[in-house]
Amino acid sequence: MPGLRADQLTLYQKDMYKAEREASKEEEVYYNRLFKVVNGAKGAGDKYTQLLGASELERHQTEGQDITFESPLEGWTSYVKYHTYSKGLSFSPEAVEDTVKLGNVLKDVAGTWGRRVRQAKERLAAGVFNNGGDLLGSFEFNGSWSGNTDPSGNLLYDSKPFFNLSGNTRTTKDGNTYYNSVANLTVTPDNFETVYNLLTATNNKDEEGVPVGNKPDTMLTRDGSDYFKAWRILRTTKGLPNSQLNDANPYEGLIKNIWSWSYLDESAFYVGKAAAPELEFHERMMPEIRFFRNENNAGYKASIRVRFGIHLKPQSWRRWARGGGTSA
Repeated sequence: MPGLRADQLTLYQKDMYKAEREASKEEEVYYNRLFKVVNGAKGAGDKYTQLLGASELERHQTEGQDITFESPLEGWTSYVKYHTYSKGLSFSPEAVEDTVKLGNVLKDVAGTWGRRVRQAKERLAAGVFNNGGDLLGSFEFNGSWSGNTDPSGNLLYDSKPFFNLSGNTRTTKDGNTYYNSVANLTVTPDNFETVYNLLTATNNKDEEGVPVGNKPDTMLTRDGSDYFKAWRILRTTKGLPNSQLNDANPYEGLIKNIWSWSYLDESAFYVGKAAAPELEFHERMMPEIRFFRNENNAGYKASIRVRFGIHLKPQSWRRWARGGGTSA
């Protein structure tokens, strides 16, 4: 195999794409369940400015009363950066010449890359939860891109952590203050109720303080005992711990999804809305695979490149609440 023809390069590259796609589906992922996936993103990043619109409707006191007109107000501006991930391998000319089934080798490489792409997406998405309480923030929240600096840096758009405690409240445009994290909680029925009520009865307000529905459908935990505790709380019909054996379980059926996620590394549990419109996962560029000749040494190179990012829009914090965890 002194050299590969152009049609051979094309065929190998086509097979690599197929192997990458197949490997990327081997295990279930959660980034596309927890975030709303947006395909076809453009540019180096994007930003979104919240439009608060008009205030509440005014009830007329008299017949023929004039309509009150007002200018729409801008709310918060959020940013997203599209991160680039890549990897490449070099094959010496001797390695190519001496390999009996080069196609199988390249398929194995592409399969590995498919798994790595899936892992990279999972890690980025999980970072929102794992690092969401960090007081200094983390890169997942920094939407700065060329020519557009995110003024909140490594924090959420309002310069607060995604998960903030009662001692570090955030202020909405109407002046009210909120938090969405409660420290030192473990997975128990009472603690689940605390977090559930925080979402549905306290954080159920929009930026102008108007009540809006905020029913969660997902409880998220680490793998292991926390998952089984969550399952018992939400699926047991009668006889929860510390209750009478015949007492009905008021939490049964409240939450549709009980998910354990291997990428969570915090001792916390989360209750929220899966694929809420304020939490977006942007697919900027699907995996691009190349296999080409290296003219410097007559060898060959293979590479993969992919781009994606997370956009946390205004009011995204309202969609999730955390029990336990840390604030570093």
